[in-house]
Amino acid sequence: MTRGAPAEFRSSKPVVRGFCASCGSCLTYSHDARPAEIDVTLATLDEVRQLAPRMHVWVADKLPWVRIDDGLPQFPGSPGSANST
Repeated sequence: MTRGAPAEFRSSKPVVRGFCASCGSCLTYSHDARPAEIDVTLATLDEVRQLAPRMHVWVADKLPWVRIDDGLPQFPGSPGSANST
């Protein structure tokens, strides 16, 4: 976004999703239980290749066939609320 703010939709009681009001692209996700965190949809960024990952979060929710073997820290949920694996 270059101006304005994302439109928001409360998709469930604890979750607010931000999106572009013009095209509908999903932009953000926030959860009432973690008010200091906002997840950003990386595919919506212009220069996403410049953002190297530093960790993997919400690993407990990954599909069973997904393998993460790059040596980066892994967290079952949010890194502030769980130990790394």
